[in-house]
Amino acid sequence: MSASRKSDLYAVLQVHRAASPEVIKAARNALIKGTHPDQVGTETRFREIQEAFEILHDPVKRAKYDQIDVDPSGRTIGAFRISEHIAKGGYGRTYKGEHILSGLPVCIKDCKWPDTDIQKVLFEEASLLWDLRHHALPSVRDIVRTDDGRYYLVMSYIPGKNIFDLVAAEGKLDPERVAWITDRSLNAMMYLHHHGVVHGDIKPQNIIEGPGHVIALVDYGLSQLRPDRDSRATGYTEFFSPPEQVNESGPLLPESDMYGLGMTMIFALSGDMECVKRKEVPASVPDALSEFIRRLVVRDVLARPNWGKLNLCEEIQRVRRVAFGRTHSGMKPISGPR
Repeated sequence: MSASRKSDLYAVLQVHRAASPEVIKAARNALIKGTHPDQVGTETRFREIQEAFEILHDPVKRAKYDQIDVDPSGRTIGAFRISEHIAKGGYGRTYKGEHILSGLPVCIKDCKWPDTDIQKVLFEEASLLWDLRHHALPSVRDIVRTDDGRYYLVMSYIPGKNIFDLVAAEGKLDPERVAWITDRSLNAMMYLHHHGVVHGDIKPQNIIEGPGHVIALVDYGLSQLRPDRDSRATGYTEFFSPPEQVNESGPLLPESDMYGLGMTMIFALSGDMECVKRKEVPASVPDALSEFIRRLVVRDVLARPNWGKLNLCEEIQRVRRVAFGRTHSGMKPISGPR
């Protein structure tokens, strides 16, 4: 079986993705009436129904089938249409789409399976972002439930490339470029933290650099709203998540996001995951910026910079002035190292 498929066997049998074997069998029996492999005009339909039944009624074949992605291109989700795949995560997939009437672009995120716990993650992500308004954050447009039991979160589409893809395409990034990305990321994080939201998954894949020297923080599947001492992380990303998140040794704090930002900066500046594993800032990075990063990635969460004690947006401006002689890049052309 191929790694992707155009047809959805659940749709062929007109059943929910969580349907029991008994329901699948009943659907097959009902649909097969009036079709016959020897009857002109129905033989194709007969084979489709039989194939769907043989796969979905067998637990082993069904489990294997459920791991294969459906190609949703052109599919209509409420008032929106999916156009292309963007990314795949632990809880589902993200697509680029458009509003059918206006043609305006959107980002559409789905649940991998119609599972209650996964649906809860999607709804929590929507509720976190629902009333937030910041140029570096995606806006929620809609939540759509389709006939097959899936839920889709529709958000604003943010053009550009994430840092991981930029490094893959260009190699390590220029320090001043990393500094202004960090500056803008901190501005967005300050807004989030002020509203009680800890992102929980700051990493290269979740910071998008867009045209016009702007950035966006995306993917709030691991985020928490005002976590308390009993809160624990629901997941983590190796090397970019802080120790308290990986070990579930305490609640997520705004300082937890600082760690992820520092590790992301190391990745962007080095282009090397080995440097990330060692928390090694390249020697070519100006001392002021290097020291700033090291303060973010200390193991002790309480030893990291804290908004109550230090305005990091002002601090990164000071670092930029010391390291590059200016606090703004003057729209310096986006490029790799020189």
